[in-house]
Amino acid sequence: MRWFSVTGAVAAIALAGAQPAFAEDILLDLSTPEQVQAALQEAGYKATLKKNDDGSLYILSAANGAEFTIDLTDCKALKCNGLSFQSWYKAEPIFTVEFANKWNDTKRFLSVSINERGELREWMNVSTLGKLTKANFADVIDWYATMDGEVSKFVKEARDAAAKNAPTTKK
Repeated sequence: MRWFSVTGAVAAIALAGAQPAFAEDILLDLSTPEQVQAALQEAGYKATLKKNDDGSLYILSAANGAEFTIDLTDCKALKCNGLSFQSWYKAEPIFTVEFANKWNDTKRFLSVSINERGELREWMNVSTLGKLTKANFADVIDWYATMDGEVSKFVKEARDAAAKNAPTTKK
């Protein structure tokens, strides 16, 4: 009798692995801008297709009250294997190499840099080679939105510190 109960348990475990996939396990093909746009909209975000200066398409969206873009990367024969989430802050005196390094030294997936005009750029690159599940894509978007909020806090703290340390002028 014991042999049958162990065999039954093993069979039940094997059958459980053969169950159909849940909706969040659906694989998304994110190799074209239109597919990324549709997946982003399905995840509850606005997604507008726009054209770069070179004619390539990107997606404009928003999180935390600020716009961000998604560019497709690693493209060959009109199919792409990566996404680059990005947003920018206008130039400010606090945006220095030291400022960017302070962020990048403590964060792993979302990076910042300062361009030649002094603007702060934040970005996160994601590989879509082999496709992402619907749940994983939703998590990627949520992770970007969360980290975007963290960058906003980091910038605000730097602004507040700079204002506190600024010399006051007397009239």
